[in-house]
Amino acid sequence: MSSILELASQLRMQTEAELRLTLQSCLGHGQGCDDYFDLSRVLLSRRELEPKIRALGASDLEALRSLKVTPNLVAANLATENLVLEEASLLAQELQPAAFKPTKRHGSYLSAYETLLSITELLFACERHWLDVIRAGIRSQDAKEVAQKLKLTPKDVQRKFQLACSAGLIVEHQGRWVASQAGMDWLELGRIEAWEALAASVWDIPDIKFSQASALEQITNDYPLVNLGNLKLLEFGADLGLLDNDTALYPLTLGNPAEAAKDIAKHLPEIQDTLLVQGDLSIVSPGPISTQLHRKLDTFADSEDLGLASRFRITNLSISHALETGMTIDQITDTLSQTAAKPLPQPVAYVLEQTRTRFGQLKVLGSPAGTIVESTDTILITQIANEQSLRGLMLQPIAPGQLASKLSVDLIYFNLREAGYAAVMFDASGKIISPRAQAAVEIELAPDDLIDSRVASLMSGERNQMGGDDVLRQLLFAQKNKLMVQISVELQSGEAKQFTLSVLGVAAGRLRGKDQDKDAERTLPISRIQSVLLV
Repeated sequence: MSSILELASQLRMQTEAELRLTLQSCLGHGQGCDDYFDLSRVLLSRRELEPKIRALGASDLEALRSLKVTPNLVAANLATENLVLEEASLLAQELQPAAFKPTKRHGSYLSAYETLLSITELLFACERHWLDVIRAGIRSQDAKEVAQKLKLTPKDVQRKFQLACSAGLIVEHQGRWVASQAGMDWLELGRIEAWEALAASVWDIPDIKFSQASALEQITNDYPLVNLGNLKLLEFGADLGLLDNDTALYPLTLGNPAEAAKDIAKHLPEIQDTLLVQGDLSIVSPGPISTQLHRKLDTFADSEDLGLASRFRITNLSISHALETGMTIDQITDTLSQTAAKPLPQPVAYVLEQTRTRFGQLKVLGSPAGTIVESTDTILITQIANEQSLRGLMLQPIAPGQLASKLSVDLIYFNLREAGYAAVMFDASGKIISPRAQAAVEIELAPDDLIDSRVASLMSGERNQMGGDDVLRQLLFAQKNKLMVQISVELQSGEAKQFTLSVLGVAAGRLRGKDQDKDAERTLPISRIQSVLLV
């Protein structure tokens, strides 16, 4: 009997929970599989077999190559209770270790702190700027601007950005990168929980008890065929303080993200939520600050220099942004007063009051035809219309104090802000549209009921609808493999009748088979066959 038949028989014996796990591990989740034979064909394809074989430990891999059945091989559908599937064994003998060029990156407890700080800043950058979606992550210019604040390389920033995406903190939304709701919630976490969330999202290493030695050697010794290039932890391990070049650091030897997070947290620089607010409108933190204070500062101030000590600056634009997101001038004043070592300088109070007075004078409104930029200050509108850096927005005068463009509201808004104009978005009812509200996008998850319905369909052994091609394909397969079929045929009266046949021939639109109940031959028109079940 072929591997397809062996595997189909095993799948038919699986419980609902086991079959669900089988479909979840399948790359396509069993899409297009109408019966166990279809699913068996998919599971025996190279696309499905290779990742399962590469994930095998050394002992199971040797057993597969030697045609010896083990529980792990059966669980991975690489073997049945009786034998190893031939396709899996042959592929295991053919596969070689995948090429991998390790990258050398220094990692330490300090690099874990830098990563937390970098991702915090990247989440705010998504809120304050229009970050175009490109294959590498963010545009090189955007990465360079963030890198200058953090004293990192743009390449380091891109990698940390990818880590944030992997953790679901940053997602694509309508052509730009935005902070997801998970990202906004992450900003409220303590450092232990925040680090653990990042590590858990990339903790994809095999089940290994690491020692403080070469991580690559330890992985390949236990999992000879594993594709090292696909392991996210090797990519981001140094950023999280788990790897130093190729060496596994102590937190990695603890075996799971929760235990590693506790050790990492003990060695992070101590938080000092004290600020120096100065007359030149700069805010200096002499030591590391909490994520919560960082979030408040980034709401109403521009970050200029971030590290163990940081510097921010208050501007009309940054205060305007805070007012757009729902923060009040009084709340800004309270935050500064509660954390500042000295009373607030007069210039700071002045710029806060000035922004309160001018807030909302430059409006960006949505309309059926596009976007309208509006202000009672006609000189300001003329200045915007003549601004060289805004020519690409195609803003055209339509009335005194109004410009119009066919581009979207948020695109116009972010470009005006980048050019230094304190624009504010409004909806049709006159309510302020917060840039933060746009960024609060939930991650779309694949619905579980899709797999549930496939499990139910497979276990019932019934098909909802079969086309003519499906019926013919199943009959030809049964004839080739000398299988019995249970068919449902529509009679002249319109009723459906069940027959159990062994297929003798398929030709000229008719099925010839031996009826097992009557021990006689039957010839039936294929066009009247409603369903076929291989038995």
